[in-house]
Amino acid sequence: MSDAASDEPRWEWRIFGADLALLEAQLGYPLDAPHRSDEIYLVNSATPHSAKIRDGALEVKRLLRVDGDGLELWRPAFRAEFPFSADQLARAAAALALPSPPLRAQTYERGDFFSEIVARCRALRPIAVRKSRRRYAFRGCAAEAVRVQIGAVPLCSVAVESADAARLREALRALGADARLNVNFPKGVERAAALAA
Repeated sequence: MSDAASDEPRWEWRIFGADLALLEAQLGYPLDAPHRSDEIYLVNSATPHSAKIRDGALEVKRLLRVDGDGLELWRPAFRAEFPFSADQLARAAAALALPSPPLRAQTYERGDFFSEIVARCRALRPIAVRKSRRRYAFRGCAAEAVRVQIGAVPLCSVAVESADAARLREALRALGADARLNVNFPKGVERAAALAA
């Protein structure tokens, strides 16, 4: 969720629903206007990691651990804009926990990435996602409220994150959301895509 450049691991909690307006209202005033984007999530049935293509760049986050309360610790593992160098393509494959493809060229456009990486892995499924996102600060944590369109399925999502798990738990208690099931974005996208099929 974070737009920060830091590679520091962060604890995250997220929920999906048809209407989360009451939960979003508790976050207070947004930090900015809604940001709209068309993204492609690369859902991997073999790993829990998160990968997406947004604004011409591939971003990969790796799930490091899940604590006893269901909070998830994520770390950015890769980010680069297309076109990739051969080295970047190899590093992208490693971040996705996939074998490195044969490196036949010096540069790789987005289409090359799909043919060399995505098409070769049966576990990877590209899913188009349209988002409208607003960012918040809540109880010392970063938060966001997102409206998502996956095929014909509209969804809402609210997320809160922090490098400090105790601070995140405190924020979730203040929201009255600490007992609700944490569903990360790749899982939410995968479930919505199944409904849209």
